[in-house]
Amino acid sequence: MIMTEKQIQQLISVLSDIMEDHLEDGIHPISVASVMLAVAVKQLQRRLDEEEFTAIMIDLTNNKFSEWEDLSDEELEAYMEDIQPNKKRTLH
Repeated sequence: MIMTEKQIQQLISVLSDIMEDHLEDGIHPISVASVMLAVAVKQLQRRLDEEEFTAIMIDLTNNKFSEWEDLSDEELEAYMEDIQPNKKRTLH
């Protein structure tokens, strides 16, 4: 099942709220993001077969981060829209 635009927006909102709450408590953004990333990776590992998981990790570690770091927020959002299957509208 692919997430709807509304579900994606809700998840983005929840994750943004979590990040903001921890930043307000004085926790470094890298610490918060590291935990979020670790949870996401662990969940992927538990739910994907080894081949799918390995492919995603290789793709991320080999080239996607270096491509993403130079993108503006708007460019990153457009990129994420492009890779969403059946995506018809831009998230704002």
